[in-house]
Amino acid sequence: MDWNLIFDVLGSFLVALYLGFRSINLFNIHHEGYINTLAKKLYWLIIFIGAFSFLGCLHFSNLSDYWLPLIGYLLFSIIICFFWGIVIIDIIRFIRRFIFQRADNKNIVIQGLFIGISFSLFLIGLYCSSQPRVVTYDINVDKPANVESLKIVQISDIHLNEITSKKFIQDMVSHINDLNPDYVFFTGDTLDGKVKPFIDKKLAEDFRQIHSTYGTFIIFGNHEHYGIERDHYNTTQDVINAFKDGNMKVLLDDVYYDEQTGISIIGRDDLSEHRMDLPFLMNFVDEDKPIILLDHQPADLIEPENLGIDVMFAGHTHGGQIFPMTLVVNEVYQNPWGIYQPKDNKRFTSIVTCGYGLWGPPIRLMTRAEIVVAELHFKKQIENKD
Repeated sequence: MDWNLIFDVLGSFLVALYLGFRSINLFNIHHEGYINTLAKKLYWLIIFIGAFSFLGCLHFSNLSDYWLPLIGYLLFSIIICFFWGIVIIDIIRFIRRFIFQRADNKNIVIQGLFIGISFSLFLIGLYCSSQPRVVTYDINVDKPANVESLKIVQISDIHLNEITSKKFIQDMVSHINDLNPDYVFFTGDTLDGKVKPFIDKKLAEDFRQIHSTYGTFIIFGNHEHYGIERDHYNTTQDVINAFKDGNMKVLLDDVYYDEQTGISIIGRDDLSEHRMDLPFLMNFVDEDKPIILLDHQPADLIEPENLGIDVMFAGHTHGGQIFPMTLVVNEVYQNPWGIYQPKDNKRFTSIVTCGYGLWGPPIRLMTRAEIVVAELHFKKQIENKD
């Protein structure tokens, strides 16, 4: 039994019911019934189509790669914003009626407020998803390297698909280059499942425009694997070749030691796959020098900490993307978003970004698209005096 599907269907059904009944009640057109006219029946149909459009896009994606997700996810976003709009209005009405003992004698004001709040949420959601902020962290690494410090730019969860525009990627590249990074890390879900949009839109030529002192590295997330082997042009090697064409070093359960900087970079395959154990990969690094781990899903922070990883970069969570999923990821992950250091071990740092792109609805509520900048400062080398 697919409990996730049952939960999604039930959630969509409840959202549609609540929005439908409460909005009809708000506009005082419920006295003769909630479905007694053709207009009301059409209204209910639109609400249910919108509430279930997210599931429709997921389970009928083979019907269209462009128009179905474009319209479906947009409609779902509008429904979600109007749902939270009516929730906010009901809270306001409850406070007025039961706390301040005031009746709703100005319905037109409440109705206008409902529409205004709903559209405002939608516009705010679009802004938060399309205008990424730069989040900067300063981290002290208690190991010597061949450099005093490094500026690392992390990008995650772009979710490139047929809807993604070339300008969206060009803007991302421009943002990255403006930061003058030493390294650039793409920590998974760069693709939304298929490599075809990456190739057809010739995005490799845009990724090649990324300027970093010591290189650009990329790992796989779960969405890279969703599309693998489903089409003849979407094998693991096809994805690797596409990334390499974009001048990115692909780390798929691999270790890279940079002699210039004196750091080791471990890039793991996604947790959803049968992958190499981290203790095995640690056999190929110098534990006396800084070790960076790239792992898409921040599911386990204890093992990297115990094995001597200095900084772990991850994504996957989107920070929840849309409330109340923000609360869910807070319960699921030890570090759902941001920076985390154990209280008793400041030598290990976990950085989880809420991502640059989107999955599904083109909005963010109580999260924002971001680019992470990590300034790493290393322990000074002890010079030998004769």
